[in-house]
Amino acid sequence: MKWDQRLLSFSSFFTICISLVQHPETSAQEPKTTIGTAWQSLVVPSTNDVVQLEKFLDETKKRQPLNAEQYIEKQKALREVAKKIVEGTKERNSDIFRKAEAEFVSASVMLLGNEGPDAQRKMLEKFRDYLARRDKIEFSDVQMAILAGHNLEQLPDRTLAKEAYKSFADIFRKKDASSLSDVIALLDANGRRLELPGKEFKLAGTTFSGEDFNVETLKNKFVLVYFWSSTVKACEQEHPYMLAVYEKYKGRGFEIVGIGLDEKKDEAQAFIKKLSIPWINLWDSRKNGVSKVMETYGVSAIPTVFLLDKESKVITIEARGLLLGKELERQLPDQSPGGTNQESSDK
Repeated sequence: MKWDQRLLSFSSFFTICISLVQHPETSAQEPKTTIGTAWQSLVVPSTNDVVQLEKFLDETKKRQPLNAEQYIEKQKALREVAKKIVEGTKERNSDIFRKAEAEFVSASVMLLGNEGPDAQRKMLEKFRDYLARRDKIEFSDVQMAILAGHNLEQLPDRTLAKEAYKSFADIFRKKDASSLSDVIALLDANGRRLELPGKEFKLAGTTFSGEDFNVETLKNKFVLVYFWSSTVKACEQEHPYMLAVYEKYKGRGFEIVGIGLDEKKDEAQAFIKKLSIPWINLWDSRKNGVSKVMETYGVSAIPTVFLLDKESKVITIEARGLLLGKELERQLPDQSPGGTNQESSDK
């Protein structure tokens, strides 16, 4: 299996992880089944005996958290016990040392969004050092690199996320650029995506009916570029809100350009028909799981949106849900008599 296909299968994994850590109010509403009895607090043994610590580590890994708080508690316990094993193991080439170091890095990456700026930078430096020392890059290393970048993206300041993507790609290039080419391309593209705000967005393609399209034809309008797939449940769940926003603002100079990313065109067309989607939709066929536009702009999760201004420059790469409505109201206030903007100007 190619790296990019393996990464796509991983996308649902890191989406769940990020949701658990950063949106506990959502996660707690969807309890999952657990193995064994009710959750019991995790207390790392005070002993320095590596055998006992490894036993606790293995048992903790099997624990199934029911909500975000328990998930975070589990990761903190794994990080703490793994650190104790690393510090207590003299033989750096032993299996237990390598196992504990990998667990420490993994748990630390999962907790990146819950740390302060100084701790985040220190962890990023440790993770880069860990990758640089690896004799061979495994798929788990790639998983953690991408998850680290995504977790850092959730921060208000994305400087560290940009730095992370670039440094990970550079490390992988030095390791084995040929076998890791798909991964390097994805990391580079993720970095480009974070640099998009303020830059002109170029998009040309073909609609589902076979007509040529270029986003330049929509200059003087605010445009939401919306990457979707009929196989992603969130795309259908978001549609009613998207439709309401479209109907409200299209008369004020707003347009949506959807980019269908289904691997089968007929399934994407059936989705458009099912939901009676009224806006422009382009077909961007995926090969081995990734399309040309996805690769160019670092689209590694679906749905993804970019909001463009009247000059086709990217305003934001986060305009989903209520954020879209708020941004459009700011950019396109109601100018009609009695509208919100008219009311405020009369006061």
